[in-house]
Amino acid sequence: MKKYNKSLLFTIFAISGVLFFSSCSSNSKERDAAEATSAMIEGNEKIVAFGHISAMDILNKADYKSVPKVNTILGSVLGNWKRGLEIEKPIYYALEAPFRHDGTPETVYAIINIKNQDTLASIISGDMGYSLEKEGDISYHQEDDVTFGIRNKLLIIISKPADYDGKAAMKAAFALTEGDLSEDTAEEIIREKGDIVSGIDVARLLNTSNTELEKLPAEKKEHLDELVEGAYIKTVAKFNNGMATIDSKNIFSDELKDELFFKDKNGTTLVKQLGGGNPWMGVALNLDLRKGESFLAEYLPTAQKRLTEDFPGEVKFALLALGQNPLSKLFSGQAGMVFTGNPKSEMGMELDYNSYLGLGPKGDLLQKVLDEQFSGFGEKKGDTYIIGDLRVKSTKKAIAASSGKATGGQLNLPSYAKNFGEDSFSMFIAFEKMDVQSLELEDAAKVVEILQYVTINVNRDGSKMVIAAKKKNVNILKQATDFYAKQIMDKMDAMGV
Repeated sequence: MKKYNKSLLFTIFAISGVLFFSSCSSNSKERDAAEATSAMIEGNEKIVAFGHISAMDILNKADYKSVPKVNTILGSVLGNWKRGLEIEKPIYYALEAPFRHDGTPETVYAIINIKNQDTLASIISGDMGYSLEKEGDISYHQEDDVTFGIRNKLLIIISKPADYDGKAAMKAAFALTEGDLSEDTAEEIIREKGDIVSGIDVARLLNTSNTELEKLPAEKKEHLDELVEGAYIKTVAKFNNGMATIDSKNIFSDELKDELFFKDKNGTTLVKQLGGGNPWMGVALNLDLRKGESFLAEYLPTAQKRLTEDFPGEVKFALLALGQNPLSKLFSGQAGMVFTGNPKSEMGMELDYNSYLGLGPKGDLLQKVLDEQFSGFGEKKGDTYIIGDLRVKSTKKAIAASSGKATGGQLNLPSYAKNFGEDSFSMFIAFEKMDVQSLELEDAAKVVEILQYVTINVNRDGSKMVIAAKKKNVNILKQATDFYAKQIMDKMDAMGV
């Protein structure tokens, strides 16, 4: 009985193993877009950014069908493509480095699931008028810098701003989709849910886009490689009722985070320096400048030089005289500004504000420059220059400036900005308090009229941006669609169309 059981188990395992390995080898050409993208990332080390876009979810949240003319055009196009593609599923993408000066990647890949290959081929060849060529089991067509190819369950689109062989590029792309799948963080990002999801491989980005790294001594290059190994930035954008969120996570080792400029958990130390009143906008910085400068000097010296290249000549000279880490000698890394007063009455005029700039151990150099600039204007009371409504206070620790009515006490921050000033960077804008229409913005930017507020917070673990609309029970994309649709209709009415 035992022998029988052992033989049976051995047979089952043997058959299972054969089936498993044969299925892996035969099904690599039957992968969906998510798996194909995962394999492409794993097989091509020049791919530094990737992710997916839920295009149909975004369009449905925007309620494009409620705009008659848009629905007439877009609805018919989508209905056509829907017969050949699984457009309800995300569109996956991968960006290949190096990036050009204008930010254009070397190559863009889009990977989409196919619903019906024959229908898709007929749409491309019939409706679009493109003649498909055949290379093995791949049907493809190249039009200038764009090539699209069909094989089994996948449509791959390649965009490359240069002369290239579309057939060869498409064969290589499909070959990559058959390789090993990504693991760990890259796979996690590929599977992440969200309207827009992106991942950046920090190690690959550094190694492919910055040639000065190759000039580093071997030991420094090795240490930097160790620091960024496995480091990713994952960003997820979601569009919900009354709110959009863009949430980024720094998937870094603690050692890497410790070497960067982050300086979090500052409590109210900065906010206490910004006077009182009811602010409707604020920006705050808490940076470890010494760490930031040291990191750049150690690994990216050219980038460090670019930080100061636009400074006035006398400031550059002063920085040179300070030797290493000059910025951290001049500044403490803590700075902030809040706008107070009545934003509705002050748009376009001089605003009421309070600002603070923390000084470092050599900050007296800035104080001398300040004395030279203000000595001939206004009056000086103690350590404060007074020029009309402008007050500039200069001490060993900081330079503080304010304009408008002096406000004492503490800041009365909006509820959504209660943690303002605590992170390495924080910002808020209370659009609800502003007369946005008086700003005379470009048409595309006037959509801020529907917003209540925007907040941004950045710390060592990542960043989060919240865009909140005034209406809370309607998707923010739907609100934006309605706004632009009304804007267009109003213009057409004014033209008598």
